Amino acid sequence: MISIADIVDTLANDFLSWRTLSDVRPHLRDGRPIYVTGNAAVTFFVRHKGREKILKCYTRDNPHLATIYGDAFRPRELRVFNMMNRSDFVDCLLTDRIEGITLDRAVCTATPDGLAALADAFDRMAVGLLDREYAHGDLKPENIIVTPDGDMRAIDWDAAFTPELAGNPAPETGTAAYQHPLRTNELFDKHIDDYSIAMLSTMLHAAAVDPATAEHYRLHHEFAINPRDIARGELDELDRVTDIFAARGMAVQYRLARMLLSPIPQLFDLKRVISFSIRDDKPASDTAVAEELNGLWGCRSVSGWSVPPLYDAAFDPSDGIILASLDGYSHFLSLDGRTLRSFGRDDVVKPFRNGCAAVRHKDGACLTITVDSLGIKVPV
Repeated sequence: MISIADIVDTLANDFLSWRTLSDVRPHLRDGRPIYVTGNAAVTFFVRHKGREKILKCYTRDNPHLATIYGDAFRPRELRVFNMMNRSDFVDCLLTDRIEGITLDRAVCTATPDGLAALADAFDRMAVGLLDREYAHGDLKPENIIVTPDGDMRAIDWDAAFTPELAGNPAPETGTAAYQHPLRTNELFDKHIDDYSIAMLSTMLHAAAVDPATAEHYRLHHEFAINPRDIARGELDELDRVTDIFAARGMAVQYRLARMLLSPIPQLFDLKRVISFSIRDDKPASDTAVAEELNGLWGCRSVSGWSVPPLYDAAFDPSDGIILASLDGYSHFLSLDGRTLRSFGRDDVVKPFRNGCAAVRHKDGACLTITVDSLGIKVPV
């Protein structure tokens, strides 16, 4: 049997035996190839015919790789010798190297503003992925590259689903920290990324607004919320993060966090909800009205939802401001859905009228909020 150590030792040799490749030169450090190990493969940084590439050598078979990667997959490509000087050929994958750093490293080094940018970039990548017919199968921070321009690209597609593979069992079920506990090999379809996307989006947005979430990841290289804990009913951390989102009026993130309670791995409303996190550049409309969809409220104009229908209640805009509630918290929102000011669960908040709104606190103290104080110009 060929081991990872055997493959590394082979790549350290100046004389390599390839079936179809040539001019593959591993990058070295102290005379040894630079590599990263995985469960069933070892990955090298190489230069192939003058271009930076990634070479992945497999220690066990995966019957899906030719379908997933096409011509980039090279079956029985590299001849490897073991310690007994016996040899065998291993499957290889040669792909372009994507410039950037892993999301794991990016989270550990980012500022709060940088974490918010990472969360938004992940949502954009996730929406793009959900629009495709295929799915990744093992989304986690180590399998996502943050490029120099701030976009994200998923790597390591060995567990991917494509339409051509429908009806087959999954070769693996992904990393447990980002997967629903009930995901099995029998679940192998377009929905295998649903739970991972909801988990990663939830935790990245939480890290951006909650220093404790970010610090836990930096210390442990995993988030404090764990799918197995959720399945056992251990919800303290999930409830804490969900409450942070509700208190800040972060309706998309609140609904995604609630999806982590799903009894099944498939999150059929995921694409619709996370798509609301992608803001367009359309100007806010002052003709929006409160509207209900599937029991939740938002505000809608002729051009679409200006405030996503993810709130527990919402009033028609008045004086250019929308009053909406989320899990008992009240929020004043702009016409484009931005949270302008939030209030506690025990505060009684009235909509704006003639440029002013009344707020009564739990202790009976009253407060008058003006439109000007929220940075909104009163409509004439």
